[in-house]
Amino acid sequence: MAGLLAGKNVLVTGASRGIGAAIAQAMSAEGARVALTYHEKAAAAEKVAASCDGETMLLALDVSSRASVEAAVAALVEQWGSLDVLVNNAGYLKQQPFQSIDEDEWSRTIDTNLKGVFLTSQIVAAQFETQAKSGVTGGGIVNISSVGGQMGGIKAPHYAAAKAGVISMTKSAAKLLAPVGVRVNAVAPGFIKTDMYEQVLANSSEAEILADIPLGYVGLPEDVADAVIFLASAKARYITGHVLNVNGGAYLGAGS
Repeated sequence: MAGLLAGKNVLVTGASRGIGAAIAQAMSAEGARVALTYHEKAAAAEKVAASCDGETMLLALDVSSRASVEAAVAALVEQWGSLDVLVNNAGYLKQQPFQSIDEDEWSRTIDTNLKGVFLTSQIVAAQFETQAKSGVTGGGIVNISSVGGQMGGIKAPHYAAAKAGVISMTKSAAKLLAPVGVRVNAVAPGFIKTDMYEQVLANSSEAEILADIPLGYVGLPEDVADAVIFLASAKARYITGHVLNVNGGAYLGAGS
C-alpha cells in the first residue's frame, strides 16, 4: 500500500534528534524521499537516516545563513529534481532568568527559531514558484512552533517570542503562497520527551508539569510527527494557515 507521502521529496531541518528525527522517520515510512539536515551532529543524523525506510539525503545546514539554506535546497533539487514539502523543525532552547538573557543569547535564539524559518520558507517558496511556472503546482510547508509561542514563557521568554513569530509567519506565508497551491501550516507541541524536555526538567518538577496537562502525560516525538504527516498530506488539502496543537490539552486556545 502506498503511503500518504508516496513519491514526495521532503526537506526536514534539524533532523538529527528528537522531534526532527521522528518526523524524518515517519515521512520515510509514508513513502517520501527525505533530506535530513543537521548543524553539528552529523553522526547522529547518519543514524537517523539509516533507520529510515526509503531513500534519504544528508545535508549540513545552518538555518540562520542564507547561503547555507540556498546550497541545501539547490543540492536537493539537483539530485531529486523538485521539492514537495518543507518541515521547519530546527530549534534552539536555553531556559534562563529573564534578567540573564544577553543580546548574544537573544540573537542566537531568534536566529535559529525565527530567522531560520523565514529564510528557509522564503528560499523554498521561490523554488515552489519556479516549479509552478513549469506546471508543477502544490507543495507544503509545516512549521514547528510551540505552546510557549501561544501562552508566553517566563523561563524562556526569548524562545516564546520566536515561536510566536513562527505562528505569525505561518499565517502570512499561507496567504502569500496560496496562489501557487502551496499550503502552510504549523504544529505547536507542548511538553514532548526530547533533549529539550530534559532541560525543562532541570528547572521544573515533572509533577508540576503534569498538573498543567489535562491528559496527564508528556507526549512523544512521534505524536508531533503524526500531526506533521497529516498536515503535509492530501488528507489536509483544504487546510492552510492553521496551528495544530499537540499538547495533551495544556493549551486549548484563547481564554483557556
